[in-house]
Order: sequence, then C-alpha cells, then structure tokens
Amino acid sequence: MEPDAENMQLEFSNKAYDSFLQLRTEYPCLSFDVVLDKEGSTTKYPLSMTLLCGSQADSSQKNHLILLHIKNICRTKHDELSDDDSEDSYIGDEGENDDSGEDEEEEEVNNGEPLVNHRLIAHYGTANRVRCCPTKDTSLVAVWSDAGHVQVFDTESDIRLLTDFSNYTKEQAKAWKSTEAKKKSPLRFCTDSSSHQTEGYGLDWSTVRAGAFASGDCSGALCVWHPSDDGRWQCAASNRAVGQSIEEIQWSPTQGDVLLTTRAGGVVEVWDTRDMRASKVSWQADPTDINVASWNRARQASHLLATGAESGAVAVWDLRKIATAEPIQRLPWHRRAISSVEFSVHNESVLSVTADDGQCTLWDLSLERDPGEERQVVGELFDRPDLTNIPDQLMFQHQGLVHPKEAHWHQGIPGMVVTTDYNGLNLFRPMNWKSLMK
Repeated sequence: MEPDAENMQLEFSNKAYDSFLQLRTEYPCLSFDVVLDKEGSTTKYPLSMTLLCGSQADSSQKNHLILLHIKNICRTKHDELSDDDSEDSYIGDEGENDDSGEDEEEEEVNNGEPLVNHRLIAHYGTANRVRCCPTKDTSLVAVWSDAGHVQVFDTESDIRLLTDFSNYTKEQAKAWKSTEAKKKSPLRFCTDSSSHQTEGYGLDWSTVRAGAFASGDCSGALCVWHPSDDGRWQCAASNRAVGQSIEEIQWSPTQGDVLLTTRAGGVVEVWDTRDMRASKVSWQADPTDINVASWNRARQASHLLATGAESGAVAVWDLRKIATAEPIQRLPWHRRAISSVEFSVHNESVLSVTADDGQCTLWDLSLERDPGEERQVVGELFDRPDLTNIPDQLMFQHQGLVHPKEAHWHQGIPGMVVTTDYNGLNLFRPMNWKSLMK
C-alpha cells in the first residue's frame, strides 16, 4: 500500500481467506497474547481460541486485561462471483475447500457466526506488553504497565469460567460450602520500585526454565526473575546500567541462561544470565531502533533470529555467523516502522511481519524463484506489471490495518494469525495456509 493511499477504504475478497473475523474492543490494545490451548493442535471447523489483551484507555483507572474466548469460528463463506472476480483470478491451494479428513466441518451453529465471551481483570495503567507463560498447565501472564512496573496474574479461574463454565461452577459451589473457600485475587506479583525506575516494553518468558521471565525498561535496565518458594518472583540477575531503551527481549529456545535484547539505536545484545555485568555479544543490526525480534523456537532452526527496525527493514540473522554483522536475508517490502515479527511454530521457515503501513505479511523464507514453474502455475498473470515486483518469499498480504502493533501465530491452529491494531483484532487464516504450513 502506497503512503499516499493511507485513507483508502479497502475491500477484501472472501476467496483469499479460509477464515476471517474482525473484533472490536472498547479501547485499543497495544499488546495481546494467545492463551496456550492444552488440547493441542486442530484444523477442524468450527474453531475456538482464547486471547488475553491489554487495553489502552483514556485514563489509567479504566484499563483492564481482557480475556476473550471466541468459539464457533467457521470457514469463510464465499460471495457470489463478480464479473472481475473469476475463478482464474485467484491463486490458492488446490482443493483447499474440500471437506475431508481433519477439515470436515461440524453442523452449523448460530448461523455460522462466532460466539464471543469475555472477562475483565482490573489493571492500572496502559498494558505496554502482555505475555502468557508458555509452560503447559499454567495460566500465568506477565504485563508491563506504563505505570512503571511488571505484574504477574494467574488467570486460571477466569479462563475456566469462560471455557469450562459448567464444571467450574460445580466445583465452586462445593468449595463455598467448606471453610477454606476464599476468592483469590488474580494478581500474584508486582515488581518493586527499585527494580525499574520507568516504564518499559521488553518482556519475555523462558521456554526452557519454568516460570522464569525477563523485563527491560526504557532506561536500559534489564532484570531476570525466577519463581520463589512463596509463590512470588525474585530478581535473580540484573544489569541496571543506564543506556538505550530495551525494546524487545527474546529467550533462547534451547538454553535456560541465555537471552537477547534489542535496543533503541539498533543494537542487538546476547546475555548470559549467570554473569550480567555486560552482554557477551553485541552488534549493530540497523541504524535505527530495533523495535522487535523473534528467536526461532524450532530446535533445527534455533540459530535463526528475525529483527524488525524503525526504518522498515526486516532482517534474518544466523547467530552462528554474527561476527560479520551481516544478515543472511533481508525482506525489502514494508516502508514504515516494523511493529511485530514472529516465526511460525508449525513451520520454522515461515515468518509474519507487521508494520505501521497497515499490513501484516506472511513469508516463506525457504522459497526460491523458479520462473518456469511459476509461469506454468499462474499462466497469464505471470507478466502482469503489478505482480513483477513482489518478493519471491511473500506468500500473503493482509491489508487495511490501522496502526497495527502485534501479530501472533496461534499455537494450536496451524495457519491462523491474530493481529491487533487501533480498531481491534483481526483473526485470519489465508486460503493458502496449507502451503505455508508444509
């Protein structure tokens, strides 16, 4: 989308999506996360998911964490073909709509419309960053507030109330008859004023060390938190040297004592939490701020790191070869600041990118162009001027977002992407999702 077309009203084609849903929230959400589904992956419609969003209200007292349970997400119904929307004008996965195997749909409920239930958890201040603990059998979520502290909430009761209402209410009814019955606050922990002197955005849970997370603020302070015996967290290591703002934190997917940070000014640093006096490795990744990063969590691709910069540059790095400070791949497409990058958990070569140009793009980094095969597949579309400048690895382009902030792949629904922007949430699964997940 060209910069001078920001106010253009875009209309989407149903044929481009296997599933597409838009949700509006009372206040914009700067950050959200997908609640881990304990039942594992599924592709069978209707789908369901649980999301946790942090609001950006017009006053600190009005903010909440919004827990959304969305069910009955059905396959998108295609409109009647128009004169300029023929079957040959769309390129997708052959036989994508065949109702066979796991994709078989159940009987339609609520006329195919989604059902949305929600719970509100009080939170003081704008939620700068929301991250759910990736460990199974836990419902912990860490939240960076613009009030200058990080809080940890236990959302298990609220999640069960939304997803397992019948059994949960029966258990609560029995519990109220006992003398031990007492309603617990979801707030489990809050950092003290000595940990962070200002607000921040860097926040991430370790996938290797259970219950450990790290937080970084706008003054450059970095803290590592480990769970303690009293059910709270204690600062196990820190570096509070004043420096450039920490924009992003990513834990190593294979080592419990290694994490990296990205900073304003374009520097990426790798830290060993056993010695936090200084970073072990650092390099200049971009002349502008590195806003976001994603460390590939697939073991066979755990040496790959994607970064997104204020300049709009997206780069992929091989952490085994960072001495040269040159990325192994660049994705030259977005023209505004990058606000989110994330590798798919179902295909280590697939990456989502979101930018302030109103787009969320999906890339397959493993692809190399084969003009002969491409001409055979797309036919007359091969030489169209508006298609010749599209990068080989660009697989899907979702447009029309207004100041998008984050995009996340759903861990339990292959091919499903959720984005947040000024207007609310977009849940979409492109028609070519099977090709992306191969």
